[in-house]
Amino acid sequence: MDRGTHVVTALLLAGALFVAGPLQAASDAVGEVGYTRGVLTGQIEGEPARILGRGESLRAGETLKTGKTGFALIKLDDGTRMTLRPNTIFRIESVNTEQGEESAFMRLIKGGFRAVTGFISKRRPGAFKVTTSVATIGIRGTEFDARLCEGDECAQENARIAEPAQDESKVVGRVALLRGKASAVDGADKTRPLSTGAAVYESDRLQTGIQSIAVIAFNDRSRVTMSPDTVFRIERHRYRPDSPKESNAFLRFVRGGLRMVSGLIGKINRPSWRVGTPTATIGIRGTGFDLICDGDCVDEQAATFDPWRDTVAGRLLGQLMRPAFAQQAKGMYVRVWSGEIVLQNDAGSQVLLEGQSALLRNSKSAPQLLPDLPRHLRGIGGAPRPDKVVIKRDLFARAELDQLPAGLYVSVREGDVEVRGKDGSVALLGQGEAALSRLDGSTVRLAFVPPFQKFDDTPLPDELTPRMRRLLKLFGTQGRDKKTFECRLR
Repeated sequence: MDRGTHVVTALLLAGALFVAGPLQAASDAVGEVGYTRGVLTGQIEGEPARILGRGESLRAGETLKTGKTGFALIKLDDGTRMTLRPNTIFRIESVNTEQGEESAFMRLIKGGFRAVTGFISKRRPGAFKVTTSVATIGIRGTEFDARLCEGDECAQENARIAEPAQDESKVVGRVALLRGKASAVDGADKTRPLSTGAAVYESDRLQTGIQSIAVIAFNDRSRVTMSPDTVFRIERHRYRPDSPKESNAFLRFVRGGLRMVSGLIGKINRPSWRVGTPTATIGIRGTGFDLICDGDCVDEQAATFDPWRDTVAGRLLGQLMRPAFAQQAKGMYVRVWSGEIVLQNDAGSQVLLEGQSALLRNSKSAPQLLPDLPRHLRGIGGAPRPDKVVIKRDLFARAELDQLPAGLYVSVREGDVEVRGKDGSVALLGQGEAALSRLDGSTVRLAFVPPFQKFDDTPLPDELTPRMRRLLKLFGTQGRDKKTFECRLR
């Protein structure tokens, strides 16, 4: 082999090594940098640090660092977008987008971030996790902020904010028990899967699977058990313990089977706790009852008025035929097992007492009293009475804090988050809620979103549009109002 051949071979080998590095990095890529303000560095253990700019790939196992006054937008392959706050250290441990095996594992070492999660947390709730020194954040498809506060830095930030802390929670209930699958459709027709502990809200339309059971606990201590293939909607649920006249609830039963027990709203403002059904409106008088549809909830073919039925002979024949009729008739069945209810529709009103059952065939037919539910409906699909379900933890406990200690603060803008402290304590969060994990790992749900998070100047991932990037170059984040830069531009 002559000298020229050796030179060519060496050049080819060098070129191969040069190309292999970028190809290897690309094969490990799990996302990219969307925007940086100030310096953003990335480093894989055992390799030198590199300065990252917009469009550069992010790799599994890479530790990202922002400067004291800068921030960065990162995008992961599942569509997750995160704004890393100033002075943050954040490690991307792994991201797996393979169908059926989706998972993401991150580590917040210092600082904080603001996130809008992608399809991993939506397809597999709980498969997207962020760990910290004091707690683990389990994400169930959401928008949230996380901040590790050292010393009194967050308390000092809070002191500089004039806005008072206010209760922002939109949560009216939570899934206390789930066997199988259930989902919720919100007022904007967005569907989300439900899991144990998940929050529910006004306007949510809840549905169980064909072999599933769910127990919903509301913040006024009322409860609802949903049998398989059941749908009901939370039209309104407002519990105001300090203003009884403002407390009211209206739930709409659509199909399937419900077992319900009223709570504090039914005690402090009894006329304002009602249930709408396809055949009647039900007024509650401090009670527990069942609603079950046999076939369709409404039998439109049923007679609404029959003069002969009101004769002596008609009533006698009705009594003799009632058991057989009850086995065949379609419509909505009601059974009261505690207290009493009032059934009201176009045919009038009927009080149903404890131990009584009735059939409502449509909205124009008067309730027909029955000795019991038809045999095939008595089990209500295996759904337990809600007052017999043991809930091991308080789903609505909240802590008031005069001071903000060091620790991990998590607040939710939309969706569901579970914060599990190192001591095993858990805070389940919904929209407008926040939690604190102290340095010892103890975790509590807070009665408010801390102002230093609610009014954070660091842009949200969705705010970093091309227009905002141009404005950031001109003005930075100083003088920015809560949503835009319009005030500063004027």
